[in-house]
Amino acid sequence: MRFLAVIKSKVPPPLEAAVPLIDGMLGWIETNTKGGKMEQAWGFAGIQGGGGILSVDSLEELDRIMTTMPFAPFSDVEVYGLADVKQGLTAAKEAATMMMAH
Repeated sequence: MRFLAVIKSKVPPPLEAAVPLIDGMLGWIETNTKGGKMEQAWGFAGIQGGGGILSVDSLEELDRIMTTMPFAPFSDVEVYGLADVKQGLTAAKEAATMMMAH
């Protein structure tokens, strides 16, 4: 299962925590990238935050990864399940065709 995680700063962390949190975030990204759970990670230009694509085997695994994100207590986190766009469009077309037939 693949998910898009969007993380934006909600409140700034205490200044004395900034450097340890940044180091923790770099480690979190590296661990999950090397472990094959994070396909991509990026920051947003001009905004304190970023995102990434996670590939996990279960919702529990996703929850465990997101719970360990160092900036989580200071962030708004949104997670979206990713689906194949061609399959989704095909299903929508089939549903519309069925509705028009009735």
